[in-house]
Amino acid sequence: MNNDMTTSEYLLKENVLTDNLLIVPPKGYVFKGGYIAKVKEYTYQSAWSDKEQVKRFRSKDVLFKYIDKHYPEFQYTYDIEIF
Repeated sequence: MNNDMTTSEYLLKENVLTDNLLIVPPKGYVFKGGYIAKVKEYTYQSAWSDKEQVKRFRSKDVLFKYIDKHYPEFQYTYDIEIF
């Protein structure tokens, strides 16, 4: 597989079992359904597992507002390229 075709993952929050991630497709691509990014969040379910919840975004404005509200500690130091 060509490296240009892989998604990029950015750590939003580190949890005990799993990490909350921002997932972005390669520049110029979108996910199925027209989504430009996904946020995978995990909430505590039991000592052995977490519940996964996926939020999808179609616009940069909504994505960045969500990240700023829920992950204020996240620094945009990464070179995030969103369609």
